[in-house]
Amino acid sequence: MLDFGRLIEQIQLVGRESFDQRVPLAELMARAEKAYTTACENGGKFEQRLKANATTVLWPLAVPLEPLAEAIKLPEPEDNITVMAVDGSQIMPSQHEIHSCFLLNIGFVQLAYGTKSPPVLESFPHLYHKKEELYPLVDRRRLHIDELYVSLERNLLEFEYLIKRISQAKEIGQPVLAMLDGSLIPWSSERMPESYQKRYLERWSTIMRVFQEEQVPIVGYISHSRSSELINDLRVSTCPYEESRCKEHCGDLNEEEFPCSAIWPVSDRTMLGRILPDDYRTVAFLSGASVSRSFPEDMRFCFLYLNLKDEIARIEFPRWILSDKQRFDTALGAVLSQVRKGMGYPVALAEAHHLAVIKGNDRKQFFDLLTRHLVLIGASHVAISPKEKKKRVGLV
Repeated sequence: MLDFGRLIEQIQLVGRESFDQRVPLAELMARAEKAYTTACENGGKFEQRLKANATTVLWPLAVPLEPLAEAIKLPEPEDNITVMAVDGSQIMPSQHEIHSCFLLNIGFVQLAYGTKSPPVLESFPHLYHKKEELYPLVDRRRLHIDELYVSLERNLLEFEYLIKRISQAKEIGQPVLAMLDGSLIPWSSERMPESYQKRYLERWSTIMRVFQEEQVPIVGYISHSRSSELINDLRVSTCPYEESRCKEHCGDLNEEEFPCSAIWPVSDRTMLGRILPDDYRTVAFLSGASVSRSFPEDMRFCFLYLNLKDEIARIEFPRWILSDKQRFDTALGAVLSQVRKGMGYPVALAEAHHLAVIKGNDRKQFFDLLTRHLVLIGASHVAISPKEKKKRVGLV
């Protein structure tokens, strides 16, 4: 248990440093804001500089896909649209529990506005307990799965549920938007073994291609994004050197000593909160994420930011969606409508989360059911580990 008497002294120190440095932080924000405004005023020059230095900086650069502007008004939402949303959660395997297995639970929501079709609210549990599921074969070796592996597999399962429901949603006869809670970009796949990455991205590409063939926009909604892809672009534009050769000019410096760090560290969201008016967006950017370059050009990941009054949200989507302006505007309008209906967060995603979440009592009931089943079939050694037993029942 926590000793709050000792913890309170440490809590009192939280945030004190940033409070003491309030003026330098304000100056940092002002410089970032000025750099963004200058880039928008000199869009052509800004884009040329990004292109010229893309291979010499230490971080990937995002590419503007629309004429650079400080803000673009969001389209008004359409009355008739069907929104599908999905979210997931998991119970991780534990050697201390009654049996080694993991559980994925998917929450799915379909809301057809402007029709008499009833809402679809469902959850789907998936139990993984076989040897090949717990120890998948990677490079001819059995991989001991961890939270990263389970999370990646869960993301694919979430998309598969959206795909299964596309035909049903399109039968209603109006535009369809598919939404995911979180990033559309599989950033963490790069931390897996190379052969797994290749197979994973092939599966991911196949899934994304279905959305394109069905002409159903898929967007990832990121609340309180920590991304700084736009800030990274601005660091290049503020670099004092004609060519931003980071290793040559700043290779012997810590990052905070780089000249371009005059606007770092700041997140895109924090900077844009001072610039974007309510119900406006930035232009769309092609993400510089290295994993995105593994996909065909029309399927590479893009992003933009929306000011939705309660927050600056990051929206991610595949590039092909930009090829149809009407469909693109319909998707953005639907996101805006979802946030308004949810009073600050997309209502479909909020409902999908409630359906997917596995609470403490659910976890306990799951293992109780598993225990009773193993006892019933006469399994030997049906017991939790001594460590888990002592955690549940204290000695004092």
